[in-house]
Amino acid sequence: MPIPDNEAERIYKAIFRKNIPSAIREHFRIISKEIELRSTDEEIEKCSEIIKKVRDLEALELTARYLKRFPVLTLKFKIMLYLAETLPENYHEYINEKNGIFSGYLLLIVSVFRSFYKFIKGFFLLKGCKL
Repeated sequence: MPIPDNEAERIYKAIFRKNIPSAIREHFRIISKEIELRSTDEEIEKCSEIIKKVRDLEALELTARYLKRFPVLTLKFKIMLYLAETLPENYHEYINEKNGIFSGYLLLIVSVFRSFYKFIKGFFLLKGCKL
């Protein structure tokens, strides 16, 4: 099954909320082909349907990863994160250089609540997913 052109765009946008750089798109396409060679047709089809239909991919992937559902989707998210980490413009997405214990703890607390919210939302998305 060919990889849809917007698959990389949707996954990147779900993670970083911005358009995907062309260098990442091409590398993702190559790696996605390798992933799909090692997956069943049913897994690939489910992943493609989810990427096309689900609005909050980040929430669904978080829950699916925890519940060990849709391994192809989870693997594609991991690959996108690894590829994005190589770009200088994403440096601040991965490294926090801000000083201050208070701001660090505040960021940690906000992140925990955000992750919990995304997990619950993903659970309902997964429950409503007819795949």
